[in-house]
Amino acid sequence: MTRQQAKANLVSFGIEEPTDEQVTNYLNQVNGETQKEKDRAEQYKKDAALVADLQKQLKEKEDANLTDIEKANKAVEDAAAKIAELEKQIARSNTMKQLADKGITGEDAENLIREDGSFDIETLGKILSEREAAAATKKEQEIANNSTNPNGGSGQEKGTDEKTEDVKIAESISFGHNASQDAKDYYKL
Repeated sequence: MTRQQAKANLVSFGIEEPTDEQVTNYLNQVNGETQKEKDRAEQYKKDAALVADLQKQLKEKEDANLTDIEKANKAVEDAAAKIAELEKQIARSNTMKQLADKGITGEDAENLIREDGSFDIETLGKILSEREAAAATKKEQEIANNSTNPNGGSGQEKGTDEKTEDVKIAESISFGHNASQDAKDYYKL
């Protein structure tokens, strides 16, 4: 912390114009507390390392006291637990693949499968609602593009220059075959 920051903190505490001595005292207090916390954290790290070492020694002593049969049984139990965990991961992967085949991927798929392998109904409902909304929007757009316009014409995309037979006949009668495009466009709505 700089002296300016310390001075600003003292001002925020209600001291209108802190003296250099007050700023120095404040900085000394802050640095002292910071050092105490650093020392405490370092002691915690040392204690954690000691605990880990003691747990390792305890496990070695327990393993040394086991008979061969107990060691074999323990190894079998450990292997069975590992197999169960791998089977759970395989089942989850298979389920994720099946969801991907149905178009459910990413975060939705991750949130859909719970730890116990069951499905989260709320997430499934959200996915289904989104799909229904997307399908409805797509259908509305399709209907709008293929319907007629109340003011005449169709809802097809602009830029298509298909004219009905009656429009073509009316243009040929009104403008003749040699009329320029500008003359024809002048009379369009």
